[in-house]
Amino acid sequence: MLVAFWGPVQGQTRTTSNMVASATSIALDYPLRVLMTHTKYERSMLESAYTLLKENAIVSPLIVGMDGIDRLVQCGMLTAEGIRDHAESILKDRLDLISGPKNQDDTNFKQVLHQLFENYKRFYDLVFIDISSGTSQEISQLVMQHADLIVVNLNQNKVVLDNFFANNDWSAVGETKKLLYCFGSYHQTSRMSLDRMARTFPISKKKCAYVPHNLSFMDAQNDQQVVQFMLKARSVKKKFLEYSEEVHFTESVRTLAAKIIDSLDLYVVAEELLND
Repeated sequence: MLVAFWGPVQGQTRTTSNMVASATSIALDYPLRVLMTHTKYERSMLESAYTLLKENAIVSPLIVGMDGIDRLVQCGMLTAEGIRDHAESILKDRLDLISGPKNQDDTNFKQVLHQLFENYKRFYDLVFIDISSGTSQEISQLVMQHADLIVVNLNQNKVVLDNFFANNDWSAVGETKKLLYCFGSYHQTSRMSLDRMARTFPISKKKCAYVPHNLSFMDAQNDQQVVQFMLKARSVKKKFLEYSEEVHFTESVRTLAAKIIDSLDLYVVAEELLND
């Protein structure tokens, strides 16, 4: 199934970061195979969150990632195996990443995405796609049209919220698409709390989740250590009447992951529950 991560404004709602957290959490907790990619014509934080490779250090006669898939599409040779073979393994048999396109040709990229949507299901249960902000880009519109779920990434800035919910186009989208609202870099002590936002704006709290502001998580993305950070955060035990940033982060991201699973009507149980 296809999950699109989108935000109304560029760089404010932590769209990519939220996708990194939720996709990694699902891969760690559920017996599902997850594929991640993005539609931006530049190297994204998505690539640098997981790999030590530097863009200028990739010197290879092989065309990899989305551009490699593009080449197969133009030759009429793309298969499900071709998609898998052009993905980088992050967690073996659980989480893969396809680097984004460098070839800035919307016409070709639309063909690539259509082929990706038709062929991924042989190897992947979920595909997470980080798409560009705003509503004017044709590529973003295409992904949202095919998405089984759109995760709308917002923040606690009232101006951003007012502008978004005043957009009547999104009322229509909500009638035809499943939506989940994710608040990025969430501050628990803000007066613009999740409860207040659910009361103020036309959204149900059941369709809301958040990824807490966490400096260690931000550092882990900068240092290409996301998986290591999340494993370490999960090892921290919850203590009675004692607040822990790691526990709060882990619980919040797991809640987001569970809501994504529920929104897609997937009947799968987290493996930690099976082991209890």
